[in-house]
Amino acid sequence: MPDGMQAASERTESGVVRFLFLSMILCCAALAVFFVWSNQPLSSGENALSKVVRIEQGIGTRQIAELLQEEGIIANPTLFGLLVKLERAEHHLQAGAYLLSPAMRPLEIIDQIRSGRVQTVPVVIPEGFEIKQIAALLAEKGLADRDRFMELAFNAHLVFGEDLPVELPIASLEGYLFPDTYHFTEGQTEEELIGQMVSRFVQVTEDEIIPLLADSEFTLHEVVTLASIVEREIMVDEERPIVASVYLNRLEVDMPLQADPTVRYVTEEERPVVLYRDLEIDSPYNTYRYRGLPPGPIASPGLASMLAVLNPADTNYFFFVSRRDGTHEFTETYNEHLRARRQFGY
Repeated sequence: MPDGMQAASERTESGVVRFLFLSMILCCAALAVFFVWSNQPLSSGENALSKVVRIEQGIGTRQIAELLQEEGIIANPTLFGLLVKLERAEHHLQAGAYLLSPAMRPLEIIDQIRSGRVQTVPVVIPEGFEIKQIAALLAEKGLADRDRFMELAFNAHLVFGEDLPVELPIASLEGYLFPDTYHFTEGQTEEELIGQMVSRFVQVTEDEIIPLLADSEFTLHEVVTLASIVEREIMVDEERPIVASVYLNRLEVDMPLQADPTVRYVTEEERPVVLYRDLEIDSPYNTYRYRGLPPGPIASPGLASMLAVLNPADTNYFFFVSRRDGTHEFTETYNEHLRARRQFGY
């Protein structure tokens, strides 16, 4: 081969090598940029709420990615799916219940789901439970330290700092630990347990309650507060809107609520009835001494009680008394109320 042709051939080969090398560098750089960009967490907040996400057996990467987006854990299911493929994890994502947070990076989420099933402890938080009852239940199941849980739950700022997930005029999260069936993970901190229950409250109220507030004179906090009283008064579902109407009627005419559950909330002793001396307790939660709503909820109301406050029965009732069978006798006037009390042995 002539020297000129050989030199030209060598230059061409050298150019191809440089081109391929440059292309490889660019591809690596692009891949690195993609990893950095696609691996950003949905939320950068330290107080992003964790939740348990249940991945059913047999669903694929695309369905898992869409589920994580629906649960508010990731931003883009397509990017998440690409990360799963690049990690060669498509066939290694396992069914199970996982404690995930929008503050987690997608690669962390992939690694956790690839690691296998998370064992959870089912816990039913009943409607009408107070913080102290929830704390005792979680302590009984070995999931929380009772005193630390109560300390945190009575001061939302200890859990969330200044980035509160709900607007609170007081520090306590009483009423905001939504009653539901939870699947808690052993080893969760008290902050995570509280965050999970508050997250459920936010989810339920955003869907079912917030849209109704536009036509209401009440704030969300006021709705939860009154609903908590209703929750502690009733034993049969059909009475929720009727009891709500009684308290709303009293509020409308500036009559004290005189709700026994608010007094029991501040008594030192646990007892099923309110004594006359309890009515003298000087507390804003004592609705015999102070008019209007108490400063905050006295327990965790369920969705039905909150809806009852926003959609009460249309009544002229101002009084009710227990029939001693779980139901109540409702009356319009004080004289009728006195007769009902005598009738049922009070």
